[in-house]
Amino acid sequence: MDTRFNPDRHIRNIYDSPEVKLLNSRGEVIPGILGAVGAGELIENDVAVGADRIIMEPGSRFELHTHPGAHILYVLSSRGHIHIDGVDYEMGQGDTVFVPANYAHGVKTKLHVPEPLEILAFGVPHMPLESAERMTLVEAP
Repeated sequence: MDTRFNPDRHIRNIYDSPEVKLLNSRGEVIPGILGAVGAGELIENDVAVGADRIIMEPGSRFELHTHPGAHILYVLSSRGHIHIDGVDYEMGQGDTVFVPANYAHGVKTKLHVPEPLEILAFGVPHMPLESAERMTLVEAP
């Protein structure tokens, strides 16, 4: 494993990166949600770490799902909700949320807020934005 800093791989502007469509675990495009790839790399034991920008149009949502690793969400702009343990928690610009690995959660926007909800998602292990394995949909209790 090459652990040296490489600016070509390790510096990435999330506003300049091309936006890509996200897929759910059934391989379906999630409507109203795009992502922009941020910096990432393999660290010890070939574990991927990375951060991506998620852009959610008003009215869009991530259904209840899990991820193989823990992640932290940082709200860049607008307002929305994260759904955990049957409760919707409001999130706004500057808020951070820690979600443990394999913990069921969902994210939804506020329909009446005109600007997209933008989130910086840090994950360990990190999965590529366009991967259908990034999340696994779960049934609501």
